[in-house]
Amino acid sequence: MKFSPLRAMLLLITVCVSCVGPFLDGTADPHSWRIIPTVIAPAFMMMLVFVLPLDMTMTLVFMSDTAPERRIQLKRELKLEAAAMALMLLAWTPFYVRFFSL
Repeated sequence: MKFSPLRAMLLLITVCVSCVGPFLDGTADPHSWRIIPTVIAPAFMMMLVFVLPLDMTMTLVFMSDTAPERRIQLKRELKLEAAAMALMLLAWTPFYVRFFSL
């Protein structure tokens, strides 16, 4: 399956952010390399929560007026994005439960 560069980058960032989520404890360390997982990754996660559904919606819009073979490819991409979003939400749920229960 061939993705456009932007969609491939979006999915790559989503997977990277998903891998960080389960290991965070809710503390921020802005003075070392840990700024990436403790400050930047949660910010990216919240952005992706809005960007992924927007991209999925636009994929549905484009599916309505394309050739059948392209529609099949877009449907696969839509399913992959939905799976990536579900993975990200599941990976970050413990972090946000701990964060908001403080």
